[in-house]
Amino acid sequence: MKDPSAYAKLPFEVLDLICHMSDRQTLNSLQHVSRVWRRLSLPLLWKSIDISDWEYRASADRVHAVYGRLVHTMEYRRCQRRRGNSHSSSAPASPQAVSGKTKTDILCEWLGVRWKNVRRVAIGAWPPYNIRRVQQVLATCNPQLRVLILEGAAAAWAETMQRAVTAHPHLQGLHITEDSRALLPPAADEHYRRSQVRFLFLSNGVGASLTRLTVPCIVESAVQLLGQLSDLLPLLQTLDLRQVDAGAASKLSINLPPMLRHLKISGQYPLTMRMFGHRHGKGTAGALMAASLHSLSVTGLRSEEAAWRESDTFWTPILQHKWALLTGLVIPVARPELSLLIGTNCSKLERLQFIYAGSSINQQQNNLWAAKLTCLPQLRHLDIASSNNEYEGCSLSSRLVTGCIWKTQWLHSLYVSRLSLSTDALSALLRMLPYLHTLWFTFDAKPRANDSLEQIGTDCYPVAQCRLQYLVIHAVIARDCNRSAAYTSESDSEQTGSGPTNVLSACLAGLPSVNKCRLPMFTFPDEQRHWLKCQFPRINFKKYAPPY
Repeated sequence: MKDPSAYAKLPFEVLDLICHMSDRQTLNSLQHVSRVWRRLSLPLLWKSIDISDWEYRASADRVHAVYGRLVHTMEYRRCQRRRGNSHSSSAPASPQAVSGKTKTDILCEWLGVRWKNVRRVAIGAWPPYNIRRVQQVLATCNPQLRVLILEGAAAAWAETMQRAVTAHPHLQGLHITEDSRALLPPAADEHYRRSQVRFLFLSNGVGASLTRLTVPCIVESAVQLLGQLSDLLPLLQTLDLRQVDAGAASKLSINLPPMLRHLKISGQYPLTMRMFGHRHGKGTAGALMAASLHSLSVTGLRSEEAAWRESDTFWTPILQHKWALLTGLVIPVARPELSLLIGTNCSKLERLQFIYAGSSINQQQNNLWAAKLTCLPQLRHLDIASSNNEYEGCSLSSRLVTGCIWKTQWLHSLYVSRLSLSTDALSALLRMLPYLHTLWFTFDAKPRANDSLEQIGTDCYPVAQCRLQYLVIHAVIARDCNRSAAYTSESDSEQTGSGPTNVLSACLAGLPSVNKCRLPMFTFPDEQRHWLKCQFPRINFKKYAPPY
């Protein structure tokens, strides 16, 4: 910052907004500018801490003494899966020897300090036999928790849930998830699959404040809880079911609570309406779900046969009702009749995603059902099979997205990896959707016959209205350019770009709002990517490679 005193004349609200929009690295720099910046940046910088960033650098008592009042969230993952660089934070440098201590010892030492304002704790990849010890420390020192996330405790989740809701009377969110890195016992182990688990601990007001719950469906006790869910947790608003397999699905009967608003299910077994029990009163399960749910998400791999069976036994019956409140929908597979039902009965839909949709060779059939989705008036996010695999994904004609009339003008993000857009098609799309923020597509790098590269950049795009900021290019098509013509020699790579690179450069020149772009790994060599970085220093170019 060249002149820090210049910011002193800005209103306090503006300075606070700048801090809220900054990342951790920027906040770490701002705290050293002045007392005003330090007072604004420190609460945001220390609102959340990752124990793995500090276990070898500072003791828990030292961090608590200086910044303990600012900490609201703590997390620690056994494999040290870090969200950011530890150097981006600030803490008193007081190295502490941790030789001879296990990861569980370190975690219990940090959680054993009484953090006055900590309301959320996330513990990842922990073996189930150590979860009991960790929970005992949490119950003693942090009884005011609101959200608790335990990864790797799926096998003994019933006991874990009992200890959590009993020790934390104000708990609102409990998420017990599976983790492949944790040591899970065999699925046939009777100790973890016993069918006589009782949930009497949820009576007498225990767990009454629980509104968000994530449970794995890999044990028999999960089936029993879901069958009594409406009676045991009547205030539950968000339910996330993991690993629904054939064994659990054959006995599953979910009694949905009346206050449920968000339902998420993941697994390989196809859903049926039989899995959703009837609530007390009149009306079918499908009608009751349609009248109350705000979001519905179903994910997981499906075979072709299972996908068609699920469409007939679950999606077609349930989408025939009017979904007056539904704003988010994730469907594992798509069929033409489902798109017609969605366009007719889900008028309030804002986010729509098809995980597997259509085939790369049936473009005409895909266009017929995808055209129904453009009639949704409030759509903000549309994702149609944005697959990383070049043989997967939904192939759509560029005429579909540029030639039809979109009823929504507020679409923010469009993900169609196999959608091929030339400069003309991209220009037409941005004129139709002026609020588009993120676009995932296949770039057709063939330049127009009668126009130069400069004309592509200056004449194609509505500069004044365009809000596009993020481009994800799945692949690049250069049909008229062979490899020898498409790329320059290594000696000229620092001075000029290749054919496709020049066309992309011309397009980016007409899009001043773009600040981030992901490119295919093998289409653009490193020297061409470096050339683009020199041409557009404002844009952050990254390699695009599965998994994204």
